[in-house]
Amino acid sequence: MGCGSCDPYDTEVLIHSPGQLARIGEKIRAAVNDGVLCYNSFESDRELIHQPSFLTLDFSGVLPDAMRYHFHCPSCGNCYSLSVEVYHGRGGKWGCVGNLPPSILAERNKP
Repeated sequence: MGCGSCDPYDTEVLIHSPGQLARIGEKIRAAVNDGVLCYNSFESDRELIHQPSFLTLDFSGVLPDAMRYHFHCPSCGNCYSLSVEVYHGRGGKWGCVGNLPPSILAERNKP
């Protein structure tokens, strides 16, 4: 059974071009702005220190050499990752990478 909130994002997508990255990035940003996905800045910064916040990225401008950003669905706890290696042009991937434990999801959803 899927989640009514994050089902449209629950797919693995291989990223092969800057245009495709821009389209996916803007779709994810819209989901974060609409509250469908939550941006996990702690996990994102823990993997790549000093990378810019996902929320400030300009996908039509100069991007960092490598990016790893983490998100989760506040409804079901599915965790997603956007990992891209821009510098060498090796592309990247968007996809589900797991699920938050129910106790952590409940803690994050407290008002």
